[in-house]
Amino acid sequence: MDITSLLTGGLVDSIVTILKGVGILKDPEQEHKARELIAKQAEASNTFFLEYFKATIGENEPWYAPNRLFRPLCSFFVVGFYCYCRLNGVALEPTDQILIGGIVGFWFGGRTIEKLFGKV
Repeated sequence: MDITSLLTGGLVDSIVTILKGVGILKDPEQEHKARELIAKQAEASNTFFLEYFKATIGENEPWYAPNRLFRPLCSFFVVGFYCYCRLNGVALEPTDQILIGGIVGFWFGGRTIEKLFGKV
């Protein structure tokens, strides 16, 4: 059994448990059909993401290479810090807000536009 099937199996079990807990799945036949459907969807998602990573990163290059993780990790840190400040009542200065907005805008705005129109 590979790691993908372990993760998919855990996902299917979790979703079925939730559906049974809220009363949506009431008999074993419904549970069996739900397991099949969820497993099929999870497999399709796994295939999609595998193909996406192969297309964007390369087939033989690891996704966790340090040169590929620096910017995303910095961005996650900044967004996490912003969420921490919002939840704990820490006041941010306008320059802090501009910095955070610039990073979020880069990832969710600039990179998207760059990919839509091609690299300049």
